[in-house]
Amino acid sequence: MTMSLPYKALVPANIAFLKYWGKRDVKTQWPANHSLSMSLAQSVTTTSARVLVGASEHQISFSGTLVERTSSFGRKAYAHLDYLAKELGTQAYLQVNTSNSFPTGCGIASSASGFGALTLAAVAAWQQADSLDTLEKMGFTRHRLAALARMGSGSSCRSFWGGYVSWKVDETTGEQELVHLFSDEHWDLADTIAIFSASEKKVSSSKAHLDAWSSPLFEPRLAGIGEKEEQMINALRDKDLSALGPLLEQEALEMHAVMMSAKPSTCYLSSESISFISWLRKLRQKTGLAAYFTIDAGPNIHVICEQQDQSKLHSEIKKCYPQLDFIVDHVGKGPQLVVEAH
Repeated sequence: MTMSLPYKALVPANIAFLKYWGKRDVKTQWPANHSLSMSLAQSVTTTSARVLVGASEHQISFSGTLVERTSSFGRKAYAHLDYLAKELGTQAYLQVNTSNSFPTGCGIASSASGFGALTLAAVAAWQQADSLDTLEKMGFTRHRLAALARMGSGSSCRSFWGGYVSWKVDETTGEQELVHLFSDEHWDLADTIAIFSASEKKVSSSKAHLDAWSSPLFEPRLAGIGEKEEQMINALRDKDLSALGPLLEQEALEMHAVMMSAKPSTCYLSSESISFISWLRKLRQKTGLAAYFTIDAGPNIHVICEQQDQSKLHSEIKKCYPQLDFIVDHVGKGPQLVVEAH
């Protein structure tokens, strides 16, 4: 069995400001609502893929450990490779090695970066493309790559650009559109991720997505999404954190209220998470520090502030939460693709 050169993709997680929650169609990954996110710089999945000549199955390893096709992650990852191979019309098998720079499966969008990186590395290996520009010349634009990755994880489509990205859906036609709203250079926002649990969630986001429709709060939430999206885009355009921050917090709490009022109820927040949210709001009132929380589907809290205020925020966290681990991140430039030498 021989192998090609490894094609390495680095794809960032993204933190949703306007949350993707609920699906209108699971098979086509058609979201219930528009969403809007910021791509991160340090929270990244790195995935290498190479073609295995003479193999009869894909091989996927996560952080050096072989992933079985029958495992929870393996079922999704191998199925996505099978889907990609069919879409590209190839029967070649791949050896894939992947790892995250941040905790996995606990609400920091590891599925977004993971399936984005798996898609980019796999397509590059099959096409022997050494850069994103080369892929584009072959017809694999970022939009096409994002559409392929979305079938593994919906939110992965937003990770194919840096800066700020909107994922829109037309309820009439069912068409989906990705809009690169602003680059990372437009507004250098910082994201401090407070880690209250690095353990994998007991209830997957995929499962909780399906339950969203049973919440009595879900339809009212959908009715207000368009107005909220417009307000967020205006705040981003104007670089106005005093306008954006309260919207971030309202949106996060609204999504978690939908989760908790669904049947069955899902609560990702811990008592420590809730205590931290309360502490942050009191800190803002007391000091005027412009720092606002948002939360994805997990117990860990993202705190968004201006880059110039991040060190002050960290000092305050260390004083009140000396044992708390946190990730220092900020808006990033988007995915990278390189070919590794032997």
